[in-house]
Amino acid sequence: MDHSARISAFTDLVGPPPGPAPAVDWTAVEGWLGTPLPGDYKALVSAYGAVEIGGPGAAIRLHPPCVSIDGHFEYAAWIVETHRHSAIRPGMFTARRRPFLPEEGGLLAFATTRSGDHLFWDTGASDDPDAWPVTLMTTHVAVGVSEPWVDYEVPFLELLFTLLRAGVPHPGEPGGLLGPLPSQIRVWPPLAGAAPWSPPPAGTAVDARQHAALTEGSGLGSVMALVPPPLEPYLGEGTWEQVFERLGTRLPPDFVALAERYGAGNWSWWLDMSAPLSLDRPREQGLAATVEGMLDGYRQLRAAHPQCYPMPAWPEPGGFLPFASTIDGDQIGWCADGPPETWRVAVNPRHSDQGPPLPGDFTTTLLTWLRGGPAESGFPGVTGQGLHPLDVMFFEPFGPRAPW
Repeated sequence: MDHSARISAFTDLVGPPPGPAPAVDWTAVEGWLGTPLPGDYKALVSAYGAVEIGGPGAAIRLHPPCVSIDGHFEYAAWIVETHRHSAIRPGMFTARRRPFLPEEGGLLAFATTRSGDHLFWDTGASDDPDAWPVTLMTTHVAVGVSEPWVDYEVPFLELLFTLLRAGVPHPGEPGGLLGPLPSQIRVWPPLAGAAPWSPPPAGTAVDARQHAALTEGSGLGSVMALVPPPLEPYLGEGTWEQVFERLGTRLPPDFVALAERYGAGNWSWWLDMSAPLSLDRPREQGLAATVEGMLDGYRQLRAAHPQCYPMPAWPEPGGFLPFASTIDGDQIGWCADGPPETWRVAVNPRHSDQGPPLPGDFTTTLLTWLRGGPAESGFPGVTGQGLHPLDVMFFEPFGPRAPW
């Protein structure tokens, strides 16, 4: 099928390609995936490349076969990671299970929204890839209120035209509508200058680096190997110096480095991280406000029940300085004793008495937890019975509209 007329109509809406598109060997891509791809998608990607369609409020980001300059995006790894964790994430919201390629008739990821939702083709809906309808998966919905799956029942380019002209239903967006998107297009910055992609050699495990990181390495590099960070994390609009001034102290450098790579989000539906640099933006609570609120609550609890809360409250020497919370109501913080580089993690558990500080910094504690070591980390086990750690660990990024 000739898609040139439809690509011309798309160009009329958003303008010409904003930059050169990386070359794509579609035969190699389809051979690795084990399926042909829709012609409208191949035509659009060949012309436009890795682009963001829309504006600051809402946009669609194409994730074509390519490799980013910094190596943080590699097409095969993104497909494997997205499919693995998209099978996990909806479990809190629905019992409905969706298959993913390489399962026969499974969903195939190809794009994301600005708020971090994923777009897939339903490859089981038709033997003709040009007829594959698009499905959206969102976790920006309330548990028990909305389904995380939206089946649009139209092919990719038709959906894109509708997004630009009128918008489409989306239970996680304001007003229940995604769009209409601004008729704007740009090269998506994380994939600017991306190189062409080649399939991994036969017999090569795409996620071998993740498996190795379960037992090898330390620090932020190993965390990033286990759970790839967002390509464009949401940090907020402020600066670290503003945050430090507001809190009255600098923070541990390992935490600052991790927060800059991951931004706001949730670790495996348990540990919430606020936008580190958000300063009282409407509808969201940044790190500074989170610390202030939890610290005030801790002081009140300790005043009423000092026997249950042995650690003093910061800024007393060796005081508890909370910075994150869990789905169970626990508070994660530091024993702020000495310079920030030496602060150890401390936990204020909701359902038990407070114990002594843990032996390591936050990044070390997080890594131990991800590796399935609850005894060493002081956190509950991330894995369930009979589950592999890689099947349950993920980071769900939050965008600027998330109400932390």
